[in-house]
Amino acid sequence: MSKSTVFAVPLSGECRMPLRRNPPGSDPWPIMTLDPPYVLDADKVDFRFIGWTEVNDEEAPDIALTVNGVPVPINVFPRPEVRKNFPGLQVRALSAQVNFKDVLADTDPMQDGGGFMLRAAVRSDHRLRTFEYAVTPAWLREVFGHDGLKAFPVPPEPLQIRVTGAAVGYFSAGGREVARQIEEILEAYGVPFPERGRVHDFGSGPGRVLAQMAVRHPHTLFSASDIDAEAMAWCAEHMSHFGEFFVNQPQPPLPFADGELDLVYSISIFTHLPEDMQHAWLAELARVVKPGGFVLTTKTNPYVYDLPDWMTNAAREKGFVYAPDMGQVDGLPDFYRLAYHTEDYVRRVWGEYFEVLHVGSHDLNTTQDAVLLRKPTSAPVAQSAFSSTTKRRSGLFGWPKRSSS
Repeated sequence: MSKSTVFAVPLSGECRMPLRRNPPGSDPWPIMTLDPPYVLDADKVDFRFIGWTEVNDEEAPDIALTVNGVPVPINVFPRPEVRKNFPGLQVRALSAQVNFKDVLADTDPMQDGGGFMLRAAVRSDHRLRTFEYAVTPAWLREVFGHDGLKAFPVPPEPLQIRVTGAAVGYFSAGGREVARQIEEILEAYGVPFPERGRVHDFGSGPGRVLAQMAVRHPHTLFSASDIDAEAMAWCAEHMSHFGEFFVNQPQPPLPFADGELDLVYSISIFTHLPEDMQHAWLAELARVVKPGGFVLTTKTNPYVYDLPDWMTNAAREKGFVYAPDMGQVDGLPDFYRLAYHTEDYVRRVWGEYFEVLHVGSHDLNTTQDAVLLRKPTSAPVAQSAFSSTTKRRSGLFGWPKRSSS
């Protein structure tokens, strides 16, 4: 399947297991697409959108397209090759020729926190999907007529694919959705977001979630780390105004003092690590989070991913299973594969390090189960081998230059 016909399914996690189209209790994801490119330079001020969408009635399709909220005229026509590939699906193609200078003439390019983002929203009957386009400084200058404008940072396609499995104009929107879910889970447990505290994104990849968090919480001091040196280098170059980025090693420690952090979130990381490595990192996260602080992470949901029978059977018996021959991601170490935990295992084993407040069901990162942990105010049963006695110091990276007043 070519990139131009990728389902508009928000694959917002590193796991590469086959995804069921409709997880239990969820709304159907819209089947629609706008074709690449998703990066626009100065030669793309005049631009043709083209794509296709599922419709309720091919004879009377109800389709609309907006660009940053501005309606644009479209042409609707048959796309027989799509019908051939998806028998029984009612579809119509759409196209629109636009001049962005005209369409965005009344748009404030500074209205979005963190930089300008071009968004094209396709509506088909009740379905809605927004596609996001990275734009260059030259494009901004050509469209809006002056220098100094900032685009919202979007990583190159290989880094997007490494994290989400596709580059289909959803990267930033996916991060925004995860940020919203994090806030909702914390709020449900009466946990205020640490607006003037210190928050670490453990396993951040190219900043998909952190960029959105930093915009939503401008007074919080953010940091992020990952084993992916390429992603961290890109973030350090393009997102330094959002936070501090560094490469962590496969094993602890992290360069934080004991109890330095108010919150750690870690999206789709423990879904990929072998068990011994998980114990090491659980102990380390318990060390760097302050007493009464929180860790929010995820586990694999068996009803969203079509896990093989041997894996679910082994998990029922042992509570945890790691598949060393499944889930490999290009550009990441060989140990980064696929892991699955039962809820009982999480409450029993992770409970040695934290109080387990919440184990959800495909409520974080679109397809995974949220796990909310709180560090006890007294020392946990299992502790990290690292501590402040190992000559570690607070603020090793100086922390980002963000407002804390």
